[in-house]
Amino acid sequence: MKIIHVKGIAQKYSRDVKELLRLCDREFVPPLSARDSTSQTDFTGESRSAGEPVTYYNSLCHQENFFVIENRRIIAMMSFVRDYVSDATVKDRPNVYISTLIVHPEHRRKGLANKLYAKMLKAFGNRYIFTRTWSTNEGHIRILSSLKFYEHMRLEDDRGPDIDTVYYRREPDRMRLSTYLHRYRLHGNIIFFTALMLCTLISIIAWGAIDSPESKEIFLAFATSLLASAFCLISDTFIKIKEARNDDYINKLKSFGIANLQFHKDQLLEQILPSCRDEIWISGYRLIMTGKRKFLNAMHKAASHAKKRLSIRLMAVPPWSQAYKYVYGSDDVSGNYFNVFKTLGYFRATYGTSVEIRFTQTPIFNDTYKVDDRFITGPYLHCGDKSGAKITAKDFFSFDIDDPKKELYDIIYHDYTAVWDKCDYVLDIDRFYSVAKDINNDVFLENHTVQEFLVKREVAERVTLSDIAENIDGQTEADDKL
Repeated sequence: MKIIHVKGIAQKYSRDVKELLRLCDREFVPPLSARDSTSQTDFTGESRSAGEPVTYYNSLCHQENFFVIENRRIIAMMSFVRDYVSDATVKDRPNVYISTLIVHPEHRRKGLANKLYAKMLKAFGNRYIFTRTWSTNEGHIRILSSLKFYEHMRLEDDRGPDIDTVYYRREPDRMRLSTYLHRYRLHGNIIFFTALMLCTLISIIAWGAIDSPESKEIFLAFATSLLASAFCLISDTFIKIKEARNDDYINKLKSFGIANLQFHKDQLLEQILPSCRDEIWISGYRLIMTGKRKFLNAMHKAASHAKKRLSIRLMAVPPWSQAYKYVYGSDDVSGNYFNVFKTLGYFRATYGTSVEIRFTQTPIFNDTYKVDDRFITGPYLHCGDKSGAKITAKDFFSFDIDDPKKELYDIIYHDYTAVWDKCDYVLDIDRFYSVAKDINNDVFLENHTVQEFLVKREVAERVTLSDIAENIDGQTEADDKL
């Protein structure tokens, strides 16, 4: 097996390439036979090649290709164009745009797609590399994510209902000077700086060559002024680079679906909770923030407006569980639990709000809040307390994730629901509220415990090793469907 680099498609490779296109035609969205070219942007038209990807093949003939050859046959291919110009790549040159990646159905699960990408990165790692795919092509997207490609642009429903066109970009491994100048648009600055320094040099030469004191002063003042302008230009250039890098950073955050980073998630949640109309999710150990008056008031506004439409689910790692004790020791949070559960019981009794509270023995690694289609979450940083007697969890910052179509949103969603579905107990909120509604925390704890109101859940059968193996096989097959 070998990988070769060719320009165009020679006659001896034509048959194999056409066979690859024919075999994999319908795996693409839309099919290759329905496309005018590799760079087509309108995916709503009908096939123009009578069921065969002839037009698409003709487009490939003008591109460069990596072919994987085994026993004198092409079993995989990657086609690409250098310095491609489009709305997605106009600012980033030199670049390479990968237009097509195909692996023969009989040779999948051999890592050929990864080998082709490795060849591409070795040959063109000093350039920006772009490609695009459709949003349901999960196998290809996993490969791109593993190779440090990030989402650059998304065209929603571009290929049909709920099927987006997604552009991916990879930064150069090593940025050449010409790339650096182009990336930050510094050509004008360099030209102007050169002109200033040249004029300064001429002024200094003239100052030394002229005997007139008055003329010397004029040329000296002129040279000094030019030098000051040059230093100002240098300062402006550094500011320009800094701003461009900040823009890149913000764009990368948004490509993951992160709207912002929050250092005070309580303030953000108190701001957005009152306008919630559909659902609120909460998870945590001690429920300190959830139990604060401002937070409960914000939820109260949502419940009073949305009434029966609002659904609230709360998942807690309770103080009597071993997982809680590992992280927080014997911290007494009964007051927080009582206030939160009593308030949620009030919402249910007064407004008809759907409320479900579950308890898990499984450690969780972040407090997660969901307000309609928006997640506020962040990782715990586990630290020792001052005495070093235990570890404790601090969430230093939080992600504000607001795009349900992004992979990170999906990961957070399933991170929460995976534990939620396996919770061992649920609180009988109606029975709890009937007891707690007319008493305070102290009276309740003198006569009751939260455990008295728990109901054992019937948890679905846990995943087996064979289930995991079958899932891995399915994912591996999907990785090669490109």
